[in-house]
Amino acid sequence: MWRIDFSLRDRATGQPVICGGSMQTGSYLLAGTETAVRDTFASTMHGAGRTMSRTQAKRAIRGEQLQQQMQQQGIMVKAVSMSGLAEEAGFAYKNISDVVASVDRAGITKVVAELRPIGNIKG
Repeated sequence: MWRIDFSLRDRATGQPVICGGSMQTGSYLLAGTETAVRDTFASTMHGAGRTMSRTQAKRAIRGEQLQQQMQQQGIMVKAVSMSGLAEEAGFAYKNISDVVASVDRAGITKVVAELRPIGNIKG
């Protein structure tokens, strides 16, 4: 059986995990658990996951429109290309809160903090 030890620093709180959502919806800071070490080789989710391809997202919204929506939500955006920005629209990803809740309920991770975006740079 595999055994992965947390560092001494992380043992009391769990291994830190940054779980990315989308630039529009935010991310989470999680802590890994001993259950994850035992049941999943100390792995957990690493992101929300896409619900549509980049091409589908670009067909669904224009970058300028998305930038305006995000600014209305209080999220500043700087993008090299508006087409690239459209690829990353929040609706192109699964609901990060639902995905995080599932790994929390499974005991694989514990939620430490929900992170909300205030600015994004899309290169």
